[in-house]
Amino acid sequence: MSENRKEALDALMRAMEIEKETFDFYTGAEQKTFNPAGKRIFRWLAKSEEQHYLKLSKLYSSLDESGRWVFYGGATITLEPETEHAQHVGFETGDLEALEIAMDIEKKGIAYFDELLRKTDDPDGRQMLQALRDEEAEHLRVITEKHQAVKGGR
Repeated sequence: MSENRKEALDALMRAMEIEKETFDFYTGAEQKTFNPAGKRIFRWLAKSEEQHYLKLSKLYSSLDESGRWVFYGGATITLEPETEHAQHVGFETGDLEALEIAMDIEKKGIAYFDELLRKTDDPDGRQMLQALRDEEAEHLRVITEKHQAVKGGR
């Protein structure tokens, strides 16, 4: 196995660990909040991170077995619309802190995918990593908007 491929596999394993940790954080946050909008966002984020983990796992296997990158067309998980009956109450302090932690997690994810992009020459690999990075940026955008709304409602 070439040193470059070993390095890529190690980086993918770390990315998978990050996605799992992030999934665990979001599922825990969903269970702890009583606010329906908060639950909805954390559930969406957890599903997205789970999909990232599964895709990275598939990529890891493909690179390990054949040295090939796999195609990634992007996430298919959409954020559920708010219901008419959703409570529009403010998050508790713990939820605001959870959003702040989530923003930090997504920023680190973006930075990690940026680092992997710099190290990847394969066009399919770059396309996949760019799509994952863009999805993390979308997560950050949604979390930041919610954070600003919660903070402004205090």
